[in-house]
Amino acid sequence: MALSSGRTTTQNVFGYTDRFSARPGEELSFHISCEGPATYDAALVRLRHGYDGQAGPGFLEAEVPSTIDGTYPGQYHACQPGSYVEVPDPNGLLANPGALVISAAVFPTLPRDNRSGNLGAYRVSQSSVGFTGERQAVMGTWDAATMTGWALLLDDGKPSFVWSEGGRQQTLTLEQELTGHQWYRIDVELPRSAGRITLRQSPLGHCADRVAPAAAAAVPEQASAPASAVWTASSMPFRIGALARRDGDRLLAATAFNGKIGGLRVERATGDAREPVAAWHFGRSRRPDGLLLWDVVDEGPHGLHGNCVNAPVRGVTGPAFRGVVEDFRLEPDEFDAIHFHDDDIADAQWPAAFTFEVPEDLPSGVYAVRLRADGIEQHVPFLVGPGRRRKDIAVLFPTATYLAYANDRIAFEADGMEMLLGHTPIVHKEDLVLQDHPEFGRSLYEIHNDGSGVVFGSVRRPLISLQPRYRASFMSEGPWGLPADLSLVHWLETAECEFDALTDEDLDREGYDLLRDYRVVITGSHPEYVTRRELDALEEFTAHDGRLMYLGGNGFFATVSYDPGAPHLMELRRADGGTRPHQSPFAERRHTTSGEAGGLWRNKGKAPQRLVGVGMAAQGFDRCTHYERLADSRDPRAAFIFEGVGENELLGGFGIIGGGAAGSEIDCWNPALGSPPGTLVLATSGPFSDNYLLVTEEIFEMLPGMGGTEQPAVRSDIVYCALEGGGGFFSVGSIAWTGSLSHNGYDNNIATITGNVLRRFRDEKPLEIQ
Repeated sequence: MALSSGRTTTQNVFGYTDRFSARPGEELSFHISCEGPATYDAALVRLRHGYDGQAGPGFLEAEVPSTIDGTYPGQYHACQPGSYVEVPDPNGLLANPGALVISAAVFPTLPRDNRSGNLGAYRVSQSSVGFTGERQAVMGTWDAATMTGWALLLDDGKPSFVWSEGGRQQTLTLEQELTGHQWYRIDVELPRSAGRITLRQSPLGHCADRVAPAAAAAVPEQASAPASAVWTASSMPFRIGALARRDGDRLLAATAFNGKIGGLRVERATGDAREPVAAWHFGRSRRPDGLLLWDVVDEGPHGLHGNCVNAPVRGVTGPAFRGVVEDFRLEPDEFDAIHFHDDDIADAQWPAAFTFEVPEDLPSGVYAVRLRADGIEQHVPFLVGPGRRRKDIAVLFPTATYLAYANDRIAFEADGMEMLLGHTPIVHKEDLVLQDHPEFGRSLYEIHNDGSGVVFGSVRRPLISLQPRYRASFMSEGPWGLPADLSLVHWLETAECEFDALTDEDLDREGYDLLRDYRVVITGSHPEYVTRRELDALEEFTAHDGRLMYLGGNGFFATVSYDPGAPHLMELRRADGGTRPHQSPFAERRHTTSGEAGGLWRNKGKAPQRLVGVGMAAQGFDRCTHYERLADSRDPRAAFIFEGVGENELLGGFGIIGGGAAGSEIDCWNPALGSPPGTLVLATSGPFSDNYLLVTEEIFEMLPGMGGTEQPAVRSDIVYCALEGGGGFFSVGSIAWTGSLSHNGYDNNIATITGNVLRRFRDEKPLEIQ
């Protein structure tokens, strides 16, 4: 694979696993690529603590003897982004273009490669696919190595048709460059015998538009060229949105398209008549639930159904969209389109280096395969779920949030980051690795090369930000994500509390049945993204005498969905409300993997306050602060929480995350959004800086006074509530809380309070309501 900027000469070892977790008796596969080293060592380790700064216990892991331990040969595997549809054509109906009549609607979002370099490093040199200039494939079978087949493309934004005559490339290109973000119809007619190829484009006014100025200003164009009709078919598969190219034994994507394609029809001229060959409908599904997943329907007579590769975005509006219906299942004809990107990636498709069957006696917890070679060290983390004997405590690790932030490059590429953070982004070595490897894909906080928001995240690619020592560049100090949750893991270890490790995927798949046998469920530090089934399961858990310890902030905030047949892939679409890095257009906010509307749960009647008493209030990334006790902390029902804590003691003015227990992203009590009656507000945070701003979902006019020094709603509240039936919740409303547990060797008031709550919550005696 030729990289346009040249692959870095730094030696590296990268890996990923096929999913985040497995249970005893199940098997995980590990996929490893070496850049330089001839061999590498693999070992199973249990991750105990992540943050390696001086303020905490440091990085801690324990080796666990296993069947995968050993030395392996190092092999390099390319990671090839670019989404497309591949259509099996066993009878070669599309291989020979003779007498074909091709029609496609296209909506280019990056007609020419006018980017400023984002993700440009992975792009394949055009000379390697037999073209010059910037070309994007609409469809075809072109084989650059043999100069055979055909393709409909955009050539520097201009419609172009390429074919082979006797093993030589022939090209017909129109003069007008297409305008970005406008629909066009492109038609090609090919002769059966010697004659002329005709290529034409015509602008399509959007059905929702009363006036389409850009389309009206453009004019149709047509061109033709002679063809001998000595067609040379290729052995390459027929693809929509990209072409195929060989890389050893693999077929990779070349000249990937950026934009929407729809209305695809192929006919064959027979005398004065036309016989249908294929009629793909990107808005229709053969599933009873109407979801648009990997299969692409051909409504033509030959059933040339296709398969999506690298998760292009479906459920998007096509040229027939009328601007009213926003659910793709109700009016499929209006959603006859797929949005392709040249940087989509759902599966790196590296071969498995080894597999690991989880032993029946391996305790549930957080593990990793540690890879070492020539002074390099990488970890591939995973979780081992519960075995046959369940503990009474479960930790729900926010793997959906891990995936949303995975491979986050915001520090380098987001505008105004210093203003948002209140400090210069801190760059760590993992951030530099990501800059060298854009082909590993983007986080769901970023935009694609064409400016549209990233909506799919996959486990099956190297996830650099899941390294256990990783520090997010936007934090002034301290860990984030999995490394932050390892602080909770180590606290439980020091308290000699065994637990079962659960993931968002587990809970979404199994619902309340997964939780019913646990006395206590503890969250990680940042359970921002959850599915509807997860919320329902947790609500049922607390209603049936379960006790929930929410030890984080910005929790249960926004909607995600998992692909029902490929749960390694997660979908996250952004609606037009609330704090968000980008948003999907109207009628493209519904998840095609579940049918769920995207957006904040508070805007869909399931605000986090209903579940845990607090909800998102503000975020800030300069410094964290302490808590001060309130009158409710002296209520007899809460006495157990503050045993061993002084009456006027400030809580948590210390910690490895920003120097305090309250901060980063914070939640407050709000009965208007559903904080249950009887909720005790035990403590509230000390002062925050004006870098902490009230969340946009609470602001209806842009007014001054929204910062932490002026706005009373910018605060973090600790709350406790006992519920009917014996259950209840304890919530801290701060991402930074777990970072304070280890202070002074775990001898501090944050660890004391957390331990007090856990002890009482494990007790079968019902919690006191009055």
